[in-house]
Amino acid sequence: METKYSIPSEIKCAIDGKCPRCRTGNMFAAPLLSFKSQRMYERCPACDLKFEKEPGYFYVAMYVSYALSVAELVTACVLTYFISGNLESPWLYVFVALAVTLLMAPFNNRYSRIILLYWMTPMFKFNPKIYERVKEEGF
Repeated sequence: METKYSIPSEIKCAIDGKCPRCRTGNMFAAPLLSFKSQRMYERCPACDLKFEKEPGYFYVAMYVSYALSVAELVTACVLTYFISGNLESPWLYVFVALAVTLLMAPFNNRYSRIILLYWMTPMFKFNPKIYERVKEEGF
């Protein structure tokens, strides 16, 4: 199938928080690093895909967020050990873990949902016909 548009990569669109089906519409109302609400749209503004396919669908994203948090905490604590060389003080590691958890919470919330929609839900795969239609409509 030939298209007159270059199809954006899946990784780039996931990082940018674009819809998994059309790779054009935003999934979130505000950018990641903003003080505005981190609210997710109910539907894609470009192709009208309903992101939450059933009630409670994003509960699964909690498990993805948990995995991201564990990886971040292990990394932060290992780096803390290499930087400080301190194994004696548990409070150092508690404070580092709390700081990392609080700082990474918006990232984990957003990207756990993106990972769920892009790579863990087969029904939300990219559709070139919808992408072409959306581009023709000028979105």
